[in-house]
Amino acid sequence: MCIRDRHVAGMENSELVIAINKNETAPIFEVSDLGVVGDVKVILPKLADAIRKYKAGKATN
Repeated sequence: MCIRDRHVAGMENSELVIAINKNETAPIFEVSDLGVVGDVKVILPKLADAIRKYKAGKATN
């Protein structure tokens, strides 16, 4: 089993796979539900903040 197959096998039972990669042709985008092209160090903090704000809004409704 190659390394790529092991990574995909680890995601088989996931409800949602989000890939963040600087390379727009990265193979991970073929198996992800949502793909973001960019720097993970820039994208991830923004994504985490958006999720926190979303959850806070749902808690008050």
